[in-house]
Amino acid sequence: MKKFTFATAFWSLQILWIFMLSTACDAFVSWPPTPSSTTGCSRITLAAKKKSNKNAKRTASSNRGFGVAPPTFEQTLASFKTRLPKSAEDQPCPCGSGKVYSNCCAPYHKGKILPFTPLEVLRSRYTAFCYRNIGYVIESTHPTCRDYQEDRIAWAKSLNKNGMFDSYEFVNLNVIDQEESGEEEAFVDFQVILRSNESGEETTVAEKSRFIKQGGKWTYASGDVRSTVQGLDDIILNQ
Repeated sequence: MKKFTFATAFWSLQILWIFMLSTACDAFVSWPPTPSSTTGCSRITLAAKKKSNKNAKRTASSNRGFGVAPPTFEQTLASFKTRLPKSAEDQPCPCGSGKVYSNCCAPYHKGKILPFTPLEVLRSRYTAFCYRNIGYVIESTHPTCRDYQEDRIAWAKSLNKNGMFDSYEFVNLNVIDQEESGEEEAFVDFQVILRSNESGEETTVAEKSRFIKQGGKWTYASGDVRSTVQGLDDIILNQ
């Protein structure tokens, strides 16, 4: 019987270590791996993927709750319907100036130029109501007007819901008189004819509007609305 020595034990351990190292290298080098050799790794990989997916879902949920910015004023306006015809640029302007829209109120609506007179403000606002241009109605309103709101998005939504005369067709604007009260204040008397979309009946509304010039810009400040019915023409309807 061979005597067991320290040298024998040392070489036995070396041979065992080489065998284990070779087996481990085979597992990494050989591809595709056998099912039996990857079972443990697959379980670890699947667990890691599930954890990663859960984290991704939490992140997406968090982004939906806190990462989405509220709509801007321009985006809010873009979501509203308009009454602007596709060929409006070449059609007569609704304000009754005799010009086509592109050479009349369109430059004001697009912000290319400012109205030079109170009458131009009136005509461009009338056309804005005709075409449902809520943005221009807001932009051409003076801060002292009782309709004015600091929150322009809330104001736009209110006009979109109740203030654009959706039940009527704008038939005609008739300017009656103009009055200047200094260089920064003016008044314009006018009448608007509206036709009911349901009954076809026409209604005439008279108003004396006040305009203020501030910072070189004329805007609508207030207006007294009256009926054209005899006996009621002295009563202010929007007090």
